Amino acid sequence: MNHIKQRHFAGILSCIGYGLLCGTVTGAVIFLFKLAAKQAEHLSRQLYGLARLSPLFILLIFALLFAFGAAMVYLHKKVPEAKGGGIPRSEGVLRGILTFRWLPTLLATVGGSLLSYLGGLPLGTEGPAVLIGTSLGKMCSGKAGARSRYVMTGGAGAGFAVATGAPLSGILFAMEEIHKRVTPLLLLTVSVSVLSATYLNRLLCSAFSLSPNMLHLPSLSGFEMNHVGWLLGMGILTALAVALFDRSIALVRAFAQKHQKHLTPKVKIFAVFALTGILGLFLADGIYSGHDVILEAVENHFGLGLLFLLFAVRLVMMLMVTDSGTTGGIFIPTLAIGALAGAIIAKLFVMCGMEPQLYASVVLLSMCAFIGGTLRAPLTAAVLFVELTGQFVDVFYGAVVIFTVNCITELLNQEPFYDIALGRMVHTQNEGRTPVICHFEAKVSPNAFAVGKPARNLMWPACTIILSITRAESDLEDMDRDGEKTLRAGDRLVIRARCYDVAEVKQQLTDLLGKDSPIREISE
Repeated sequence: MNHIKQRHFAGILSCIGYGLLCGTVTGAVIFLFKLAAKQAEHLSRQLYGLARLSPLFILLIFALLFAFGAAMVYLHKKVPEAKGGGIPRSEGVLRGILTFRWLPTLLATVGGSLLSYLGGLPLGTEGPAVLIGTSLGKMCSGKAGARSRYVMTGGAGAGFAVATGAPLSGILFAMEEIHKRVTPLLLLTVSVSVLSATYLNRLLCSAFSLSPNMLHLPSLSGFEMNHVGWLLGMGILTALAVALFDRSIALVRAFAQKHQKHLTPKVKIFAVFALTGILGLFLADGIYSGHDVILEAVENHFGLGLLFLLFAVRLVMMLMVTDSGTTGGIFIPTLAIGALAGAIIAKLFVMCGMEPQLYASVVLLSMCAFIGGTLRAPLTAAVLFVELTGQFVDVFYGAVVIFTVNCITELLNQEPFYDIALGRMVHTQNEGRTPVICHFEAKVSPNAFAVGKPARNLMWPACTIILSITRAESDLEDMDRDGEKTLRAGDRLVIRARCYDVAEVKQQLTDLLGKDSPIREISE
């Protein structure tokens, strides 16, 4: 076996080992986190139930909400990485454009999320699960250097898979949403992490007589070819709901920026907890993650008027919660908004002559298409629909709706929600700093992580471009704009990077290209 094959074999085993370790740890921790979240929500519902019986308990509820808000403000001051949704934060870390401290982030994410669940905020477990998985991936990778971001991505995918009970969606989520690309090494690491986490989670669920699935859905009626018209109409209306969602986020962001002097983070957090308390007393379906709302919408428990009210209330709460930066996940709450939109569409279609037995199928398909539209991740949405419903025969019909929504959202060219949230986090982290353009010259070491891998398959530092590659056996520059060139020992690279920390970029390049030759900064 030659040297290159040995390194390839060792690299595969390394990915499998790190992936198994990360997946196992993440599966166990997220299982415990979901149990704690469930108990926190159960306690919250009991407190709100008592408050409806006595004015004295109403005072107690709002005193507790004030205390939760104060604790959240203090937590964010000490650990800013715990602010906001866990998914955009993880995306920034894994793409190399955000930094974080894994242990404080892990602890603060768990603590902040439980505060949100105790208060009844409309936040879910999947966002924190992704960030917890990312943090555990960093812990498990240790000093793995260039492999660290691969392992952390595996942890993020594993967290998503365990939180939603959808392992294939977890793998696709890591590829399509987090990195927006697929590479063999990344796919291998994420798959091993997700499958090992899912296996352990199901063992633990079996031991404690719990279900690993996020939703328990009734059997659905299937679509047929003569329903294509309804499917296309569903896609158009769902895309309009996505456009309303995106536009509302943009308006709230503009309003918050205009009045940022008065709308401080502290004020926003206390306002969210106070409004949640009011809704908890008068409209309980407007708070919590939305899990129960999805089930009730599928089972046709809401009238048309109440559906419009819940859609508006949950949309406003979503906007306020995300703008305030309270800790928690927004994936399931977004699914709930999509399910409400789907229920409205289904009721309107039934009024127009659609068979009533298709009602639940329309709700679920619109829900998945809605989340696919907001994320701009149609493949993840399609697989999520299959995993949540078990409707393998309806993949074609589901694809018609999901990709109709995707086509319209691309034509409207609105910025995806998670990209907006990530952009805000990047701005906050780098506020007051000025980026610089640097050029580096580097030589690939014989034992480097990059040897034998195409340049486009590697996780380079953020905002990095390879300007040229000079082969070890030639003095001619081999331009690498397409990223297809496989790197070999002795190759010399000229790299351009836009960064805030030159030393950090040098360290990341050293992790990729080896330590035999120092990374040298050069003039343009």
